[in-house]
Amino acid sequence: MNNHKRSIRSHKSYLHNADVWFLLFVLLLGLGTLLGLTRLGAALATPGTAQAGTTTGITSTTSGPVFPATVQAAHVHLYRVSSTDVGLMQPSVDAHGNVWVGEMYANRFARFNAQTGTTTTWIPPQAQSGIMSTAVDTHGNAWFVEETANYLGRFDPTRQTFQIFPLGTVQGRPLGPQDLQFDTAGFLWFTALSGGRIGRLDPATGALRTWPVPAPAPGIFSAPFSLAVTSQGQVWFGDLTGGAVGHLDPATGHVTLYHLADPQAQVFSMAADSKGRIWFTEIAPGKLGMIDPATGKVTEWPVPTVAGHVAALYQLVITQNGNIWFVNNGANALVRYVPGHASYTFFQLDLPASAPYGLALDPAGRLWFTATSSAANYIGEIAP
Repeated sequence: MNNHKRSIRSHKSYLHNADVWFLLFVLLLGLGTLLGLTRLGAALATPGTAQAGTTTGITSTTSGPVFPATVQAAHVHLYRVSSTDVGLMQPSVDAHGNVWVGEMYANRFARFNAQTGTTTTWIPPQAQSGIMSTAVDTHGNAWFVEETANYLGRFDPTRQTFQIFPLGTVQGRPLGPQDLQFDTAGFLWFTALSGGRIGRLDPATGALRTWPVPAPAPGIFSAPFSLAVTSQGQVWFGDLTGGAVGHLDPATGHVTLYHLADPQAQVFSMAADSKGRIWFTEIAPGKLGMIDPATGKVTEWPVPTVAGHVAALYQLVITQNGNIWFVNNGANALVRYVPGHASYTFFQLDLPASAPYGLALDPAGRLWFTATSSAANYIGEIAP
């Protein structure tokens, strides 16, 4: 596995549609590296079929200028979780400041207590090393996706018990859940990477509903990966293979796709700001994007190369003051973009043998990040 991690720095992966969710593992195996995944979608055959009530041909992308960047050392509290390759994924933080995160390679669900500096782990039922995204509900329960076992999971910290919600298959393929987010009504939304769908779970009843996502282009399999739900309940998603962002209106079931400038762009993370605008990161070619639903206009800004390290962008969050924060794995930095000033600040991380990946905002406004490698795994805190 470690040899494969090193080779992925320059290797381009070509996948068949039957192995679409192996795409996720290719990404995860490359944590801490600059991924050379620039032509994934071209080999994904047998695309999803566009359904009634979909719009697939909107292209309104504008290329923004390269804004100036400053670089400074990041002042962080760094907590070493493990010296073995546990694979810390995308975290979330509960009301008590506990960080919940999947340990992908160790096949465990973990809670990090910042007050004590201790980590407690549990092995979920039927777990198959597919614990990726996490979310916390209003009752303090921690939720996660188990992509390999194809279910959504809920963990009750008080009783220390798990409940799983199996997702089944679509046209013979497991849904393969990836990203998670609650809406204001308490419904849990998720992207189904393998099934090419957007899903919604009612935690109170267990009722599940899914909406098909049209293929971003002929011959490209639909692979919705990232997710953002606005305060008005509108659902946005990013495609991992086809250079597109999409909008689902739950009231009508209508899906609209917006094509990006690069048809091979890989949208990794999304978030909605207080104005309803959707911000997103592209792993490759390393751009920060924004779509304004009021106009349908998509703008993409190239992220500057710092010290020769090409941008490779992962998780993104938006602080209460509207600043955009995201992980630049290639530059080993957390980056702050201030929309009003159109400037980047790179907070350089001193992470021995590791690089950042996940990012989350806690109720107090602090940022938490994960960093993982074969030699060192960290959870870090930075005050924005």
